[in-house]
Amino acid sequence: MHAAPDAAVGRCCRTILGDTATDELLGQLLRQHQKDDYDKYLQKSDYTQEPADLPSEATKEPEAQQAVTSESLETSGGGSLPPTSADSNAEEADASNHSEAVLSQSDTPATVEATAVDEPIPGAEEAAKDAAEEAESIARKEKLEAIVLGRKEVRDEASRERWKQVEDDDDSGDEALGILSSLGRSMSTWASVAFIGFSFTMSSDPTVAGRQIANLCRSKGGIYVKAAQSASSMDYAFPKEILEEFQSLQDSADAQPWSEIAERVEKHTPGGINMMYDSFSEDPVNAASIAQVHVAHRKTGDKVAVKILRRNMGKTFKHDVSDYLGLLGMYESATGIPVKWMMEWAMEELKKELDFRIEADLQEQCHKFLNTHRELQGRLTVPVLHSELCSRRLLVMEYIDGCKIINAPSYFDDWDYARDVPALHEALETWHAMQLFLTGCFHGDPHPGNVLVRRRSGSVPKGQSPFQVVVIDHGGYYTLDDETRKKYAEVWSMMDEPKNDAQKIARRARLKDIMAGWGVGHTSRFVIEQMFNGSFGAADPTASITENGEARRHRWNWMHQKTDDLGPPIFEDTSKMPPALMKAFGVGNFTRNAWSVLSKGRKELRGWDFCKVRVGIMIQWARKCPGARRAP
Repeated sequence: MHAAPDAAVGRCCRTILGDTATDELLGQLLRQHQKDDYDKYLQKSDYTQEPADLPSEATKEPEAQQAVTSESLETSGGGSLPPTSADSNAEEADASNHSEAVLSQSDTPATVEATAVDEPIPGAEEAAKDAAEEAESIARKEKLEAIVLGRKEVRDEASRERWKQVEDDDDSGDEALGILSSLGRSMSTWASVAFIGFSFTMSSDPTVAGRQIANLCRSKGGIYVKAAQSASSMDYAFPKEILEEFQSLQDSADAQPWSEIAERVEKHTPGGINMMYDSFSEDPVNAASIAQVHVAHRKTGDKVAVKILRRNMGKTFKHDVSDYLGLLGMYESATGIPVKWMMEWAMEELKKELDFRIEADLQEQCHKFLNTHRELQGRLTVPVLHSELCSRRLLVMEYIDGCKIINAPSYFDDWDYARDVPALHEALETWHAMQLFLTGCFHGDPHPGNVLVRRRSGSVPKGQSPFQVVVIDHGGYYTLDDETRKKYAEVWSMMDEPKNDAQKIARRARLKDIMAGWGVGHTSRFVIEQMFNGSFGAADPTASITENGEARRHRWNWMHQKTDDLGPPIFEDTSKMPPALMKAFGVGNFTRNAWSVLSKGRKELRGWDFCKVRVGIMIQWARKCPGARRAP
């Protein structure tokens, strides 16, 4: 078991001491601890005794004479002479030597090895340390070479081992700057809050306050923009004009200059940028609230997108979130509309997006999910990660040669509205429904900036769309607990037209029971606004004509700020509503924006109602939800 380290030490010893000195050291060890082997090797060696070392003839003669005399006495006298004192001592010495020889011969290899280890060899410890460092250096070079070449085994290992990475926080040097920046941002924010509060007091119009909140988020950037994006799906809380302001922030942020992030990229890239890439663009192709994306070309020939976490995000996060929640608290107090409960949870979830290892795990899980469901294969995908280059601060993935979904008609020469829009709509909505009802873990931020379109590879059957949906930005995932997932599926299972009045009454009772458990006070308004996303003409299939009419009127008055008849609020007790469920309802608002843009005014899509199609897809997959109760 010591063969490998012994050999490594030997090689290192020869390198440091030289061949002659190493041979001498080995000979000393054999002579001192394994005399028989030493004598055997000595006889086989080319060693020649010097004349001074040879025994003299005078020394040999007494031994010869003594031997002859003893032999003569033994043969002639029929016996032996009594031993003298000198002879007795000699015999004792011979016996002692014989005993030692026997003991030496009976020693096991382990005993010999232990004896050798017990006596430290000068320089052996240092040599062993040097050998270990050399072996580790060789292993690092081999792994780096494998990463440069993009070998599959290294990528697979990186996916398994990414949470074992130990990385120091490369924002630590900015701590003082981050604190000062946070204080400055806080002072500026609360000056704006005071102005917003004054404006609202003077106008009593939530639209005015909401627009000023949106402008504040736009000017502050970072976490504020991300928070505004989350709020853009809360149409029960903000008027239409404010939702549009928040939605406009979904894909707008100023990029950090290369001089600020170059060090981060260099540090988190194995071997450095020049080792891994042939080229790396310093200008980002996209800049969002917490990260920006640059294009690079690997030594492997792959074109990749490198997502880089913005610097100082961790240092200003806590202060920014506190200030933003304070701002929403002011809005809630002034309007009576509960918003802070939802955003407190959303901001806590947002922390996860500052560690790209979480996003890497989720993206790989989504990739596996898509590969195991034939309903989505070829129609929807996610970028392949280059896991060997991913870290807490960097995500490296395949570059998608395509465009944002709302730009597809102008990007592709062979775009066909009647063929391609319904096909892409079905793919995206099916994926969302399958995530919700089969696993409960879903992408909570599929706004148009996170949904791309590219051309499918290979041949496509005649009549099918040659394009596929590519979903990016997998950091914002949310999970429904098992009970909520099953009840959510049951609710959607009741959203088609009932067969008769008896079924309608039974469904209405069950729907109100579930909604009451979620703190919802106005069932039909919740169905129309949250489940059907407030689409024109939407109706709760379990409600009467009168109930639907009242819900629509309240919806219209709220969105247009007809404050004289807003009706009862949707929620009676927000503490009963699972926040992740509100995110699930809000996803429909994100996707609706894309289909509204793509279908508006297109005669090719006349008669195609993307809202009704979406409802049908949700009902279909809700009824496949494992463990869900069968709807009345």
